[in-house]
Amino acid sequence: MIDWDNIAEEAAQLLSAYLKIKSINPPGNEQETAEYLGQCLAERGMNSTIYPSGEQRANLLTRLPGDGSKRPILLYNHMDVVEADAHRWRDDPYSGAIRDGYVWGRGALDMKGMGIMQLLAMDLLRQHHPQRTRDIIFLAAADEEKGGQFGAQWMIDHHAAEIEAEYMWDEGGFGLRDFFDPRPVFTVSVAEKKEVWLKVIAHGEPGHSGMPHENNAADILLRALTKIMALNAKFELHPVAARMFSAIGSLKTFPQSFLLKHLNNPLIFRLLLPTLKKDKTISAMLRDTLSITVLRAGDKENIIPERAEATLDIRLLPDRDPQVFVDQLIKLIGDPRIEIEFLQLPQKRVVTELNTEFFQTLCEVLHEQVPESIPAPLLSPGTTDSSFFRQLGVQAYGLVPAILTPDELARFHGVDERISIENLRLGTRIIYEVLVRMCA
Repeated sequence: MIDWDNIAEEAAQLLSAYLKIKSINPPGNEQETAEYLGQCLAERGMNSTIYPSGEQRANLLTRLPGDGSKRPILLYNHMDVVEADAHRWRDDPYSGAIRDGYVWGRGALDMKGMGIMQLLAMDLLRQHHPQRTRDIIFLAAADEEKGGQFGAQWMIDHHAAEIEAEYMWDEGGFGLRDFFDPRPVFTVSVAEKKEVWLKVIAHGEPGHSGMPHENNAADILLRALTKIMALNAKFELHPVAARMFSAIGSLKTFPQSFLLKHLNNPLIFRLLLPTLKKDKTISAMLRDTLSITVLRAGDKENIIPERAEATLDIRLLPDRDPQVFVDQLIKLIGDPRIEIEFLQLPQKRVVTELNTEFFQTLCEVLHEQVPESIPAPLLSPGTTDSSFFRQLGVQAYGLVPAILTPDELARFHGVDERISIENLRLGTRIIYEVLVRMCA
């Protein structure tokens, strides 16, 4: 019998030490975190390989072999974290403090906590199930927070054969309590929006600000941005989002249950839209979003600028063509003095299938471990490294198997990030139980 309370305490201690390592990206410095995970694996009888990908940048890979009768499962996690403003935290963000039933620190949720869950679940599989049909690949990657150039993309470019898998388990969704219902909803990311960065440049004529004219580049840019940002008000229902709301409908009573299960009806969608779009995350799932992130114009207070520019972060629904979208922007703006330049283009987005052995097994285990919960597919407004692997035909699923309240989720990339020891126990057990069944 596995003593899951002991496993939870072990997970907390391992995570606490892991959080003490400052792998802030930029610059990343994942070499030290890779060495730490390699040591944890070695202490449990598993060898790993560290692949340097840049100065102090590294990825770690280990493989728990099966008999090869089924294709591997890739357990993915990333070692880098975003920056934290220490002045706003109760504790040092890199203290790894354990108190009040939680482990505190930057990366507890994103995503060092899940890396520890995966490591311990794989070790339990090694100990208790020596006969396995699949290899289990553990990949701790660098650079997820800044696009994967030194991490997932680098591994695919240089060691693709070593990370080839049928299924991938990544971050993306969580178990959410008190979001849709008091009962937890495990949102499993199966699709992501396309991230496009554009620079919108207005060309005008310089002049003295005391003699205004119609060719002020700043005025031209503002008029163009007003037209562009109006697109934020155009909503639609993607099929993955429709599946999510249909699943949530099973928790509700009539008439909410009926409305959510039939949200793809245009009349019902229009009826519920005012309520749905009040939540910023749900709102982002239902539209292409545009955010102005950088504005530049002029150098002196009394000179009309001849050039003004804005950077836009645009997140398109998975089936959108970025070039077609930009062509529509140019037509909408209708001003030859405006130039649009691509800063970043996304890869083609692939939607992961739901009728797979992995997804069905995951749903069964979630129901057994948290009987009052339901799983629901998620269209993620953000981007993860799953996008690289979906391009290769891997069926990638994003779920940190922990149950969070709205307050806890707000700490993701926020202040006082933490994960409960109970969630470390639950998440490790869910991963273990799924692996046992997938490798039987």
